[in-house]
Amino acid sequence: MDYFQQRYLEQDRAFVGTSGLDTIDLPNKGLLSGIELNVRATEGATCGKRDIKQIDALERLELVVNGSEVVKSLSGRQVRALMYYQKMKQPQAFEGHYASSEGRVALFINLGRHYHDMDYMLDLGRVNDPELRITYDFTKTSEAGWTHGEAMTSPYRDTICHLLRESDVSPRGYIKTSELYRFTNPVNKKENMTIPRGPVYSNLYLQSFYRDSGIAFTLDEIEVNLDNGRLIPLRLAMAEFMDTVAAMYGDLHIRELVDYSPHTEFPLVPPIENGKLVPFLWGEEDCMMVNTAAVWGNMAWFMAHTESCVEDHTCTKWMIDWEGLFPYSLAPIPIFNPWDERFWIDSSKLGDFHVRFEGAATGSASCVVKLLGDEVVTTYQ
Repeated sequence: MDYFQQRYLEQDRAFVGTSGLDTIDLPNKGLLSGIELNVRATEGATCGKRDIKQIDALERLELVVNGSEVVKSLSGRQVRALMYYQKMKQPQAFEGHYASSEGRVALFINLGRHYHDMDYMLDLGRVNDPELRITYDFTKTSEAGWTHGEAMTSPYRDTICHLLRESDVSPRGYIKTSELYRFTNPVNKKENMTIPRGPVYSNLYLQSFYRDSGIAFTLDEIEVNLDNGRLIPLRLAMAEFMDTVAAMYGDLHIRELVDYSPHTEFPLVPPIENGKLVPFLWGEEDCMMVNTAAVWGNMAWFMAHTESCVEDHTCTKWMIDWEGLFPYSLAPIPIFNPWDERFWIDSSKLGDFHVRFEGAATGSASCVVKLLGDEVVTTYQ
């Protein structure tokens, strides 16, 4: 009988400090589908200051084998965004951010194309010294231009390996994900983001996250160029790019539980772009005037208000459903189909491979544009 064992490596384990690097040893045998990481920390006391969340404190999550070979290298935001593109659902209260209370975020670092992929897993018996390295900073009060956060205390975590047991399955390989390219100052800038040749890629993603400048404010046009210009399968302006991503992945849904107080200092960083919010309000009765068409943060198109649309006098508890595109400002490049290998690209057969990013005038000069790639690994070193 095939089954996935959800094996706790750590439960209610305190981080070594409020900032630093923690290393977690992984099992030395078994088929690893993914690593579940649940992180909790106590929020600051000032209501409304939700610029920085647990997900921002997780600066780098790295799965490393053989001492230095990186299988996964992602920020907390990137892991969270990829979960949506890998068709993972979320529980009712997925992310909580309450003043002077314990907030939480749950992540799944996936080795397959989707949750519990039977074809792509990491065979721990074929590598040495597998470990998860977490670089974190719960003391930070700013992130990517958002400057009204508060430090957090008492960070804890659960680390759970999802291992396939009692199975004669032989995986075809695993999915390696890492950053391939980055550049700064994308305003009106044209950048050919060269992709390393050799790997088979099952997906590529753009990310551009900065205050007032989500991916839809930063990108003007995108082009994919293969084999020194012999093939150009995609060249789209921003609006058409959004249409194509929406046709393939649909509207995505994020739920947050937050304390909110009406400041003009961007107290509520949108976790999604180009969509809508549906707030449900409870608690104080003096809360009035909710404008559900506006979102604070100028992240992109629909999200264009820079001042609060809620009037109240005390902290307010919100449950907000966000619906839209580009979770955590990460966008897939829709020439790939990660579930159909006929749409993967073997870069070893190309003379050149790059993504051309043409920046918009509405972007931020401080913004960093990143290109991430899913590599299909079928051989072990």
